[in-house]
Amino acid sequence: MDLKSLLSDVHEILADVDAGKGFDSLSNQEIYAPSIQVDRRNVYFILHHKNEKGYVEKSLVVYENRLTAGDFEARESMEDVDSTLLVGDLNEKNNVALAKRFAWIRPVSRRNYKYSFGLGDRLGNASNAHLRLFKNRGILPVLAQQSIRELMLMHRTNTDVFLSASWAVFEEGFDYGWGADGDHVKTEYEVDYAVKVGCSMITLDCTEVINNEAVNLSDEELDKRFNELDEDQKKYFNDTYLDKTFKVGESEVHFTKHDLEESVLTFYDAILFAAKIYRDYVVPYNLDFEISMDETPYQTTNPNHYFFANELHRRGITPVTMAPRFYGEFQKAIDYIGDKDRFERELVVHEAIAEHFGYRLSIHSGSDKLSVYEIIGRVAKNGWHVKTAGTNWLEACRVIAHKDPKLMVEMYTYAYEHLDDVKNFYVFNAQTDGKAPKPESINEENVLSVLSDDDGRQVMHTMYGSLMNLKYNYHYVFRDKFWDVLKKNQDLYDRFLNIHIAEHIDLLQGKYKSKEEALDALEPKTDISKEY
Repeated sequence: MDLKSLLSDVHEILADVDAGKGFDSLSNQEIYAPSIQVDRRNVYFILHHKNEKGYVEKSLVVYENRLTAGDFEARESMEDVDSTLLVGDLNEKNNVALAKRFAWIRPVSRRNYKYSFGLGDRLGNASNAHLRLFKNRGILPVLAQQSIRELMLMHRTNTDVFLSASWAVFEEGFDYGWGADGDHVKTEYEVDYAVKVGCSMITLDCTEVINNEAVNLSDEELDKRFNELDEDQKKYFNDTYLDKTFKVGESEVHFTKHDLEESVLTFYDAILFAAKIYRDYVVPYNLDFEISMDETPYQTTNPNHYFFANELHRRGITPVTMAPRFYGEFQKAIDYIGDKDRFERELVVHEAIAEHFGYRLSIHSGSDKLSVYEIIGRVAKNGWHVKTAGTNWLEACRVIAHKDPKLMVEMYTYAYEHLDDVKNFYVFNAQTDGKAPKPESINEENVLSVLSDDDGRQVMHTMYGSLMNLKYNYHYVFRDKFWDVLKKNQDLYDRFLNIHIAEHIDLLQGKYKSKEEALDALEPKTDISKEY
C-alpha cells in the first residue's frame, strides 16, 4: 500500500475539517467517507479496495499520536513528525483499541429506547445496509443477534457476530446506539458465554423449564397435579389468583381454577429460573433482559402472561421486554397465519399487561409478518421490539437467483430433498403439508419463484446451515460459490436488504396502513439486478 499517498489523504481530511468542509469530494475514492472520524488531529477511517476478484477488501486506517498508536495492530505503518500512520485489519485487537476512542461502537441497553428491531445477520455482511436504513428512524437496531442454534448451524461464534456488527457501526458512523443480543440462551453456560463476549442484552429462552404437558391435561389431571404442591404454595396461589379479576389499563384478566392451575404448572419453574438468571447475571452485569415465552407449541393466554409478569414483579424483576406466544402462527419466513381481528383483540390485553408491569412486548419470528405490523405498531403504544433473522439470508439467496440461477437451482434441490436435516429445529408448513415446489419443476428461468412461494421460502430459510456446510471430498459444495457471487454483488444485496426491511419498519411506524400499500410503494417495478 502506498503509505505516502495515504498520508496525503489524511492531511486532505484535516484540511477539510479546518475549512469546515465535508468529505464528499475526497481525492481518494477508496476512503469510505461515512467512516471518517476526526478527534483533534487524530484521524480514523475505513479504506475500501476492490481486489482482482471483484471483492471489496476493507482496512482500518489510523493517524494518531505515536505515543498512543501502539494500541493498534498494524500491517504497515510510517511516522509523520509526532504521529503514526498505520493500516490494520478489522480484527478484535483493533476493535478493542477503537472502542477506547469511540464508545459508541460498543452495544448499549434498549432501556432508554422506545422502539428496537432485531436484525439477525446470519452471514455477517448485512449490518452496513441495515444501518444506512435505520439512520434517523428512532429505532435501536439490535445487530448482533444469533441464537446458539444459529451459531452451531453456521459454524460461527458470538465473538465473530459481535465483531461483524461493531465494525459495521464504525464504518457507517452510526452513533445512535445499537444492541447485541445473546439470543435464545437456555442455560447458565450460554448466558455466561454471551456476557463474556460483550452482549448488552440476553434473551432468556425458558423452553427447557416450561412444562408444556400441563396445557393438555384435563381439569381433573390439572387439579391432581396442583394439589400435590406444598400446602403453603397452594394457599398462596389460591389466595392471590383464584377467581380474581385484575384491571390492566382498559382491560381485565380473570383467573378461573383452570387458568390458575395451568399457569402455575406450566410456568412457575420458568419464573424461578428467570429469577436466578436475573440475580446471577442481569444485575451484576447490568444486562438488558428479555424473557421468551414463545418457544412453546401453545398460545400464551392472557392469564398465563399476567401470572408470569406478576410473579416476576413480586421478586422485584422488570424485564425490558417479554415475548409471549401470540394467537395465530408466526412461522419462519412467511406472513402471519390466523384471524387478524382476534390477534388484535388479544394483543390489546397483552399490551395492557406489559404497560401495567412496565416493559415492552417483543415479537419473535417477526420476519415477513407484514399483515400484522400495522396492528402491532398501532396497539403497542408503550413501544415494541421485533426480531427478524432468516429473512436476510433469503435476500442473499435472491442475489444468487438473479446472478447465478444454476447455483440457486442446485441449492433449492438439495434443500428440498434433505429437509429432514432440520425437522428437530423447526416446525413449519413446508415440512408438514408437502406443497413446496418440486425440484423437477424449478429451472434457471423460474427459480426466483421459489422465494415468492411460502413453502419454497421456508425450505430455503430453514436449510441455511445444511447448505452452507455441505462438503464433498473435503470441499464445500455450495459455500464457496455462494460467497463468490454474493461478494461480487454486495451492492445489490444491500439494495434488496433495504427494500425488504423498509417494508417491515414502515408498516410498524405507520407510514403505510396495509401490507399491500407497503409492497406497492416499495417493491421494484423492474428487475433492479440489471443495474448492478
